[in-house]
Amino acid sequence: MGMRFRKSFKVAPGVRMNVGKKGVGTTIGGKGLRVNTSSRGVSVGSSVPGTGVSYNKQISSRTKRPQRTNYERLQQQKAKEEKLEQAKQDVEKYEAHIDMLTSVHEEVNDPIYWEDIRDSSPPFEIDNEGPNVLEARDKLKNYQPTWRDKLFNRTEARKEILSENIQHAKNDDDDLYREWENDVAQSNSVLDGDRTIWNKVVDTSNPFEDIEELGSHIKYSFSPTDPSVKVELNIRNKEVVPEKTLSLTKTGKLSQRNMAKGKYFQLYQDYVCSCTLRIAREFFTLLPLNETVIHVYDDAPADEAAEYGCILSVRINREEIEKTHFTNIDCSDTIETFEHNMKFLKTKGFKFVEEVK
Repeated sequence: MGMRFRKSFKVAPGVRMNVGKKGVGTTIGGKGLRVNTSSRGVSVGSSVPGTGVSYNKQISSRTKRPQRTNYERLQQQKAKEEKLEQAKQDVEKYEAHIDMLTSVHEEVNDPIYWEDIRDSSPPFEIDNEGPNVLEARDKLKNYQPTWRDKLFNRTEARKEILSENIQHAKNDDDDLYREWENDVAQSNSVLDGDRTIWNKVVDTSNPFEDIEELGSHIKYSFSPTDPSVKVELNIRNKEVVPEKTLSLTKTGKLSQRNMAKGKYFQLYQDYVCSCTLRIAREFFTLLPLNETVIHVYDDAPADEAAEYGCILSVRINREEIEKTHFTNIDCSDTIETFEHNMKFLKTKGFKFVEEVK
């Protein structure tokens, strides 16, 4: 708490001098009517004794110097501009979030062509020198000492370093050849249907990181007999879809309103379907699968039968998805082109459904 100081002296009948931290002032008059002068200006006050009713009015004030007035004006303008800029950033962030929710399916790993890797030629013939050694030998052969090398008698030292680099290059070629052998071996395992290697490929690629960062969880299992995968997507985070809309008014201020229920449920359906399509695309991109079956689980506001269950189940095969163009699509409509179970009410949302068998 800051220290305060104020003292009042009677200097004449009805006149008092007031001394404070900010200066000296006077009070003329009594409880019925008084006039106060101070560094803040002149004010008139009156009261009705015994009633608690009083009145006070500032009749003059200190005139601020132009420099201070201009400074305060600029500060107020700066604060207003910062508020408008923050509102603009909030809306841009909101719109980017909405775009992200409905475009999950568009981001996918580059396809892996396992047959091409399996059939690829080695980086060099095993009995021959590799590209790194050949390059190192070429540098030694074509070495021309500079005048500095000659001046400081370091020509032989330079040649010795280039000779040592040949051994380092051989190690690099050995690594290059082993990497090719490992890639070919992995390709053979993938194409032979080794489920352990399939799981390793998915774990290494980590293709669903962004979906799980939004609060969802993905479990999958490969069929032991068929080149297919069954996936369970647990959404478990309805807050990922905002319930309010943000926009700017004509004056640039932030406007926040409750999102219409129909719009909210439609956005949530598009998000669920976008994630589902993304999962199917990733599995077909990474592995030689013919089919994915995806079950999506969440609560269903339109259904009071249970608290948590399957809200979408879809079977997607490779041939169908390879015919689909994924730019500027309606994800919910696209899901309906595949074998699926989905019940959705525009004003209430998802209802529970049976899993596709």
